Amino acid sequence: MKVTHNSPDLLILEEMPWFIAIMLSLFTLTFAAIGLLVLSQTLVGGLVFLLVGGGMGLAGIGVFVERLQLILDAGTDRVTQRSRTIFRHRETVFDLSDLIRATGESTLSGGETSTDPSRVRRRVHRPTLVLRDGAGGPPLLHPITEIYDSSRSSAQAVRAINQWLSELRGSDPTLDSAPPSR
Repeated sequence: MKVTHNSPDLLILEEMPWFIAIMLSLFTLTFAAIGLLVLSQTLVGGLVFLLVGGGMGLAGIGVFVERLQLILDAGTDRVTQRSRTIFRHRETVFDLSDLIRATGESTLSGGETSTDPSRVRRRVHRPTLVLRDGAGGPPLLHPITEIYDSSRSSAQAVRAINQWLSELRGSDPTLDSAPPSR
């Protein structure tokens, strides 16, 4: 995730996988074009290329191309998390005063079920928000994204959020302190 706006009252982080979007679009258009060309020769072959190849590309775009946006707005005391694909749109809004800090979650690549000892497993990360539990329980972890990756972007997002919260509140955001002072 990249910081697209940073001011004392507003922090916006966004992520859009442009490379994946362009490659999957080219894949889809290639199969659709081949399908249309083959369609003039044979109906079944053309439809297979058009529907199966183009459909797989479209499904890939729907699954892998997701625009993420996280907006921390001190003016409205809200945190808005948006996620959009071509098939769905999700928006989660909660109070900024419930946000304690950001942290990173880590795991090993390949999932928990990978038992092949010859396979090298890498550490992957994702940014997560630490929220106050309204019932007074322990803090809750709210992932910003479901996707783990090995880049530095999650650490940069965590650092940007915590720094912005620290500047807003005038204290260390890693402590369970009082809501922001205004």
